[in-house]
Amino acid sequence: MKKKFVVAVSVAASLLGVVVATPAQAAEAPVYFSRINYDSPGSDTRSNVSLNGEWFRLSNSTKKAIQLKDFTVRDTANHIYKFGSYVLNPGKSVTVHTGKGTDGKPAATDRYWGSGAYIWNNTGDTAILRSATGKTINSCTFGKGTATNC
Repeated sequence: MKKKFVVAVSVAASLLGVVVATPAQAAEAPVYFSRINYDSPGSDTRSNVSLNGEWFRLSNSTKKAIQLKDFTVRDTANHIYKFGSYVLNPGKSVTVHTGKGTDGKPAATDRYWGSGAYIWNNTGDTAILRSATGKTINSCTFGKGTATNC
C-alpha cells in the first residue's frame, strides 16, 4: 500500500509541475533542492502573482546552520539568483519565488528573484546550486510531466 501511495503522490506532483526530493537525495548534499514548482498555476500571464507561482525550495539536511551568502542558483539559460546574507537553519528550508516581493514576507523563509520573466522551462530544465566559491553543491534536472525527484 505504501508503494502505491508514493507513486500516486509522485504522479500528482508531476502533474502540478512540482518536483520533490527523495530522502536519499537529501543525504547527498548539505543543502539541496527539495522542491521546484517550475510551472506556475493557471495561464502564464507574466503577472507578478503568476511569476511568484514559480519557485524553488532549498533545504538544509545537516544539524548545523549554513550561511548561504553568495550561493547561486542557475538554470540552463544561465539565469542566476544570488543569495544575500541568509542563514539556513538545521532541517529548515527557504523558498525563492521568481517574481518580485519583499524578502522575509509573507514568511521569514520567503525570498524573491525579482525577475519579470519566467525562469524555469515548463518543458524541462536543470537547476544548479553553487557555493560561494563556485562549487556545485546540488542540481535537479526535470522534464514536463516527469516524476523526476530532485
